[in-house]
Amino acid sequence: MTRLLSPAHVAERLDCSRPHVYGLIAAGRLRAVEIKATGTRAKTRIREEDLEAFIDANTRTTNSA
Repeated sequence: MTRLLSPAHVAERLDCSRPHVYGLIAAGRLRAVEIKATGTRAKTRIREEDLEAFIDANTRTTNSA
């Protein structure tokens, strides 16, 4: 089962702010799910797999010489 995380939880995991998480989503760097019911404001959630993929894609490694 896929675990969905709130932007606040993702911000905590990345040690950044919620607005920064929303900025990553807006820039297309972090995938998000918009959950909306008729007449209500959409809720943004991030799949745990997408967060892990983001972390992996943005992890720097050094080359040993």
